[in-house]
Amino acid sequence: MACDGYRIFDSDTHVGPDASILSRYLSAAERDRLAGWAQYESRDRYGRVTYTKGQRRYRRRLGDAEPDAAPAGYMAGFTGVRRIRDPSPLVDADPAARIADMDFEGVDVNLTLPSGWFGTWSAGDDIALEMAMYRAYHRWMEDYCGAYPNRLGGVILAGARDIEGGLGEIRRWGKSRWAWGIMVYAPVGMPLDHPSLEPFYAEAAALDLAVILHTFTVMPPYAPGGLDTWDNLWLQRSAAHPWCGMRNMAALIGSGVMDRYPSLRIGTLEAGHGWLPFWIARLDEHAETIKAALPEMKHCPSEYVMGGRYFQSIEIPEGARLTNAVADLVGDDVLMYASDYPHGESHFPESAGTVTGWDMPEARKRKLLWDNAARLYARAPLD
Repeated sequence: MACDGYRIFDSDTHVGPDASILSRYLSAAERDRLAGWAQYESRDRYGRVTYTKGQRRYRRRLGDAEPDAAPAGYMAGFTGVRRIRDPSPLVDADPAARIADMDFEGVDVNLTLPSGWFGTWSAGDDIALEMAMYRAYHRWMEDYCGAYPNRLGGVILAGARDIEGGLGEIRRWGKSRWAWGIMVYAPVGMPLDHPSLEPFYAEAAALDLAVILHTFTVMPPYAPGGLDTWDNLWLQRSAAHPWCGMRNMAALIGSGVMDRYPSLRIGTLEAGHGWLPFWIARLDEHAETIKAALPEMKHCPSEYVMGGRYFQSIEIPEGARLTNAVADLVGDDVLMYASDYPHGESHFPESAGTVTGWDMPEARKRKLLWDNAARLYARAPLD
């Protein structure tokens, strides 16, 4: 496949297997545990079942005194972008449907992550059920990605409330063809630099898996600002994604994890990219003026970002001008193409063609569209 003569590696797409799909990968005892979640069950217009414990609804229009009290579901008020064609409704169940969409748009490879509802398990008290759902997801990913192993991959979900269990899953799946990274599900309030999570990062480095940082805004675990955007969805979606990315990457880099594991690669997804230059300049400044808040580091934060082991996905609406400006300041080896397919923010099937049409140096564009993602997800078995 190719779009306008470019290979396309989409560094951030989603797959949302519903509960009925995953139930086939659970034991009878594990399925029984789901009975306690019946009150959180939700069905979409296609009849797909998810769970929404911990979800927030943003119902206040700016300028109004009170939120709208009318019933509203997940992501109430969110309409997404206008499309000439919607993704297939089968992409979360049938990998062939996803491949057909990829072929239609001209995309070669998808890195897939679970859709937002999956964070619900970090909001419950049943840690055994949470870990069972992650195990089921991994078994399902083996089948889903295994149908097209050179084009589909994903991340291992590491539950922060069961370190040994999460570590066992990383070791169990870490050499699988579909496993290209890990993503930590930490409950609200637990920092990603917490020392209890160190075994996850050590194992990721040992297995050559990327550490993926992705943001959450309407389902747990919430982004910073997720609880204080004045009950307004526009503020929430605009502010929480970038701030979550800024916090998470700064916490990991500032913790010294990239010194302790010299091969470890980190990727920040769906948080925008225009903020990166100002943010690393600010981190550099405060790494000098507030040294006591950090462990001893070998380099300043900007050097880790621009040193070849840190990557960040773009938001297409930020456009060519801003993307070129960021690359001018941080180099061509950081930014990666991403569409957020099949979510409402995705401009499918025009995402890839939009970016291939941007006015930028040819070498930069090829790194943006393919090379940088291929370096972050180095375990991807690409042809």
